[in-house]
Amino acid sequence: MSKSANVLSVQALKDFKVVMCNFAEEARNSLSGVDMEVRRMRDWLERDQLGFWQAQVKKRQEDLMQARSDLHRRKLSQQGSDAVSDADQKEALREATRRLRVAEEKVAAVRKLIPLLHHAIDEYHSHSQPLGDHLSGGFEKSVFGLEKMIGSLEAYLALKAPTAPRLDSAQETGAAPTSAGSSTTGQMATSAAPAESPAGETVTTAKSTESAETTSPAGENLVAGRVS
Repeated sequence: MSKSANVLSVQALKDFKVVMCNFAEEARNSLSGVDMEVRRMRDWLERDQLGFWQAQVKKRQEDLMQARSDLHRRKLSQQGSDAVSDADQKEALREATRRLRVAEEKVAAVRKLIPLLHHAIDEYHSHSQPLGDHLSGGFEKSVFGLEKMIGSLEAYLALKAPTAPRLDSAQETGAAPTSAGSSTTGQMATSAAPAESPAGETVTTAKSTESAETTSPAGENLVAGRVS
């Protein structure tokens, strides 16, 4: 069942259309910016960070092997001599071991963050995709419908309301049929009177003739009798 809209201003609809178009443009730019940032973050984590720390693990493993080799050579060189110390080689070995452990922890942390990042990206897309789809397809339909509504309202407002007849004109219009009716009635009465008069005259004439014919012969007979 359709419902009527309480539209108080067509200009408000035009202003709303402008605001809606501006919002759509800003929303498109925002979605594009966020998508670029998401791709940059994913590339930074999966390629830059993971690749960097994996390379650091390999390099620090080599440093650790080198520190062990230096310590072994130092121990061989100090055999039979107390003047040679291997404290520096031992410290270098401990530092190489620590640095390798840090690199391995970084690789594990990055690998743990990658699935979390993918889950966050998927969740973001599940919320942003409907808006993006509407802006790419449904928004134009909404704008077209709003423009059609504005055009219909403007066309309706451009119509001129029919003017009501004035009271004097109505009275004159009502009086004219009355006069015409009176004239018609008078003419009908006038035409009916002559129709009755000839009939009456005919009847009267006929009666007079019959009386005359009836009386005259009798009178004539009487007179004739006396004369005779």
